[in-house]
Amino acid sequence: MLSSSPRRLTGLVGDIGGTNARFAIATRTGHDVELDHYLTIECSGVKDFHDAVDAYGRHVGGLPKLDFAVVAVAGPVKDGAIKFTNLDWLITERDLADVTRAPKVRLINDYAALAYCLPYLTDEHTRAIGPVTRGFGEAWSVFGPGTGFGASVLVGGPAGPYCLSTETGHISFAPVNDFEAEIRGFLQRKLGRATLEMILSGQGIVNLYRAICAIHGETAADLTPAQITQLDSRGGPQCRATVETFLDILASTCGEIALAHGATSGVYIAGGIAPRLMHLIDAERFRARMEAKAPMAHIVAAIPSRIIIHPYPALLGAAEALTEQAILA
Repeated sequence: MLSSSPRRLTGLVGDIGGTNARFAIATRTGHDVELDHYLTIECSGVKDFHDAVDAYGRHVGGLPKLDFAVVAVAGPVKDGAIKFTNLDWLITERDLADVTRAPKVRLINDYAALAYCLPYLTDEHTRAIGPVTRGFGEAWSVFGPGTGFGASVLVGGPAGPYCLSTETGHISFAPVNDFEAEIRGFLQRKLGRATLEMILSGQGIVNLYRAICAIHGETAADLTPAQITQLDSRGGPQCRATVETFLDILASTCGEIALAHGATSGVYIAGGIAPRLMHLIDAERFRARMEAKAPMAHIVAAIPSRIIIHPYPALLGAAEALTEQAILA
C-alpha cells in the first residue's frame, strides 16, 4: 500500500485579546507550518470581530480559499462561543465560518493555542533557564504572567496531542519562607485572597511591590509594573526586591506546575513579562527554587524550563490545533 503524503493546507489563524487582534495566513503540510502576512489590529479601532477580519482581508488583498480557520481568544470558550470580559465582542464559531468561508473552524483558549505550539518550537524560539535537557515522556505545560495568569497542559496520544486548559492562576499562593508568608498575609488583608495571579501578573507586580514596602514600613510610590521592573529610582531598593521576589515565586511555581501537570517533557513560560525580565534571571537560583520539591526533587530536576520568545506563539499553536484528519474530514 502506498503511503499518502500530507496535503498542503491553508488557514487563517488569529489571536484576540482585550487590546489587540493578531492575524496571519498559515500554510501547513503535515506539522510543518509557515506563517505569513502578519497583522496586528487594535481592537478599539474596529467595531467587532467581523470588521477586524474584513480589515485583515483588505490588508492581504482578499482572503485566499481557506481549508480551516482557528482563532485563539483570551478567555474560556463555551459551546463554541466567547464573550470577552474586557472587550465588547461576542464571537462564535458560526461567525468565524461566515466571515472566512472556511469549512473547518474552531475557537480555542489562548493558552490552549500556546500549548499546541510547544512540540514544534525550535531552540531559536525559546531560551533555556539552566541546563539544556530534553525531558522525558509526552506532557508539556505552558504558563505565564501577563495581564492575568494563564496555564495549560498538553499530553501526547495516538490520535494526536490533547490540550487541557486550566485556571491555575486562581489557586492559592503557597509561600516557602517567612518573608513570603508576610506577603501572603498582606494580600489576604487587602484583597481577601492571595492567589498566583495576584502576584504573577502585571497588577501582581504592583501588589507585590506594595506588600514589600509595607513589610519594610515604607510608603509605596505610585509606580506602574513597567516602572517597577525597570527599577525606577522613585521606588528605591524595594523595586529590585520586588523583581527578585517575583522571579523566586515564578521559579517555585514552575516546579509546582511541573509536578501538578506531570509535565515531564518541559515547562514553558509565556506571556509578556518573562521575556522582558530574562536578563535579570539568575539561572542557578531559579532552578534551585524550581527543584526544591522534596521528595520529588529528582523528578523536577530532569524537567527542562524555558521562556518562549517566538513573536507569535499563539498563532503557531492555532495552526497546529486541528489535526489534518479533522480538517479534511
